[in-house]
Formats: sequence, C-alpha cells, structure tokens
Amino acid sequence: MKICKKCQVKINTERKTCPLCLGILTSLDDQVYENQYPKPSFVPKKRNIFIRILSFLTILAILASVLINIATYHQTKTLWSLIVIIGIGYFWILLKSTFRRKTNVPLRLVIQMLALSVVTIVIDKVSGNIGWSLNYVIPFLSMASLLSIISLLIGNRVKYSEYLLYLLASVIFGIIPFLLWIFQIVSILWPSLSAASLSVATLIGMIVFADVETKEEIKKRFHI
Repeated sequence: MKICKKCQVKINTERKTCPLCLGILTSLDDQVYENQYPKPSFVPKKRNIFIRILSFLTILAILASVLINIATYHQTKTLWSLIVIIGIGYFWILLKSTFRRKTNVPLRLVIQMLALSVVTIVIDKVSGNIGWSLNYVIPFLSMASLLSIISLLIGNRVKYSEYLLYLLASVIFGIIPFLLWIFQIVSILWPSLSAASLSVATLIGMIVFADVETKEEIKKRFHI
C-alpha cells in the first residue's frame, strides 16, 4: 500500500508515482485501508468474432481458388480465380463503405457504382471479352446511381450544393458509355443513349433549378 501526500489518496499499486499527479508515492504497511485508490483493471477490447471468421474464410476461399485454377489451367485456359478474388475484394469494399458507415450516402453510391463497374469489366474480360459489361451493365449502373442520388436529394430536401459533386460525378459517368459508342468501343446504342440522355437531363435540371448557393458553388469549383 502506498500514499500520495499531494492528492491524499491511498493506492494499492506497485508503481512509484501517483497515477493522478505523477508525484512520488510513499510506502505504507500492508494493512488494507478503506476508500483506497484501486488497482487499475484493463478491459479487453472486444473484437467482432464474425468479422474475424469472415476474414479467415475469405482468405481460404482465395487460396483454394488460386490453387484449383493453377491445377486445372491446362484444361480451362482461363484465370477464373481472378473473378473470385475481385468479387471478394468488392465484397469487403461494400462491407466497409456501405454497411459500416451511416453518413455520406451519395459518396457511397458513387463508390459502389465505380467498384461494380470495375468488377463487371474484369469478369467480362476474363470470361472472353463478350462486351456485356460496357454495352449493358455500366449504362444501367450509371442510371441507377444517378436516380438514387436524385431520390435522396428530393426525399431529404437538402440543398443541391451538398450533393453537387456526387451528381456531377454520376452525370459524367453516365455520358461515358455514349462516348464509347461514338468511338465504336460499344456496339449497342440504346443503353448508352438512355444513360447519356438521363445525364444531360439531370445536368439541365441542376442548372435550371439550382439556387444561388449552388450556382456560386459551380462557379467556384470550375473557376467560372
């Protein structure tokens, strides 16, 4: 047992300094005193056992798919394990950016749109470069993302300036498939044209219905 003469507290500890003022402690006898400063107890940090198990299983899945792919490559001639790895990577991006965060929903929507686009393009390439990712998936992803952000904007009744960057990102992303069709990278017109039309209509609506604050934000962002 020790005592701090400055704080006037008795402390059951082996340390030489007071945990309150860091002054030198004076040793007492072994008698137990009332109202003494207790020995600090450390509460172990709780860990999410589900996340740990999930991490372990995903690592096993990646290793198993790579080993099986290597063993059967002479038969399939495809690196299908990349699809598994990218899918698992996207799952963790989805888990972190969507389910574990409760703020900035438009940003999460843009992240999911970009992540899904990359995943589908890679799967398309690995499976034989059929072209369904650029022809269909990405235009519909851009439209879904844009409509979701517009719905959030209307439903939450927030200012345009708060969602401005995310709307512009979705608008630009929706025009890209149409540009790919112009350069003959995309062969199916109507999905790309639909996405571009929605993007242009959204851009016009942003200009027409924007308040003064939003217009000032646009001028500031683009140095107009």
